[in-house]
Amino acid sequence: MNLIDYLKRRSNTLIPAAGDGETFMQLNTTNTPAIFLSGKLTARNLIAEKSEGLLSVTEYAQFAHNMRIKKEKQLILDLQSGFGNPLNTFYAAKKLERSGGDVLLLNDQSYPSYSIEKPAITTDEDLVGKVRASLDSFDNPETQLWVKLDGLHEYGIAGFKKRAQYVANAGAHAIVLANYSSKELQTICSIDLALPLIATSTKRTKEVNNKVIAWLDDEGYLLQRVNEMKEQILEEWL
Repeated sequence: MNLIDYLKRRSNTLIPAAGDGETFMQLNTTNTPAIFLSGKLTARNLIAEKSEGLLSVTEYAQFAHNMRIKKEKQLILDLQSGFGNPLNTFYAAKKLERSGGDVLLLNDQSYPSYSIEKPAITTDEDLVGKVRASLDSFDNPETQLWVKLDGLHEYGIAGFKKRAQYVANAGAHAIVLANYSSKELQTICSIDLALPLIATSTKRTKEVNNKVIAWLDDEGYLLQRVNEMKEQILEEWL
């Protein structure tokens, strides 16, 4: 299944995130077309850290491989900022594809990645080099590369449009918009982009727009709700 084509036919799809086996298996039984194995949530699960930048590609790839054996959905794996320079990105992307990734999500942060509101952003040249390195590493021509642009705070709308065009020219399959305001989303949706647009969301957003083909839950909304219920139960029983 070509995930982009599927999402274009079904507007307002929410792609959920997992970082542990229990959540992954729960999502595996739903009608979601794909599951995002979030680096941040996986780091919380495997090494009890909130930052995906502290998780090595080997640790993450091994966990992804374990989930691959059980998957029934398309698997989106977190390439983060490539785990280093473009050469590191080449080997990291190859490892993650072979660990079960149907889609790899590369962001435009400087290495290492951090899930913060205003992360450090890499150069255009470095990002394009990582996009090309990722694509060159793929064994399967059906594997997709999505690029998450985290730097509106640094390069603004004009820079977003330019960077989106750069990664489109380099061969990426979709753009994922992150760290945006409602006004910025509305403005970006009025721009003609060379690639399909996906936006991050912690829940099903009310800001429906036909330019956004899907919403990526990169914060683990499902896991947050489960933890809230666990806390409520503990308060009632302890």
